[in-house]
Amino acid sequence: MATPLSQYVVELENAGYSGWVAYREPALALRFAYERSLNSAYIYIPGDDQWASYCRSAGAKPAAERRAEILQRIATEVKKLQTAAAVVQINDFGIELLF
Repeated sequence: MATPLSQYVVELENAGYSGWVAYREPALALRFAYERSLNSAYIYIPGDDQWASYCRSAGAKPAAERRAEILQRIATEVKKLQTAAAVVQINDFGIELLF
């Protein structure tokens, strides 16, 4: 069982209304595409079936068993960066923030 780490960083790499969300821990780094509209943002994240393969291909094998934890961390931090009033919805293929 993976032990949750308390040292992590979530950063937005903006390119207009789209860009990347970077999630980093001392031993791993993951990037996810996102798009933003006037009243929402969507972060595209591989589904449960693709998650382990994505982590291996990104050189982040330790994250393979921690999808739910990492998604929750990303959702919490992006909400802080965008607007605390956002409503967050996590589904099988990503994170949606409604403003």
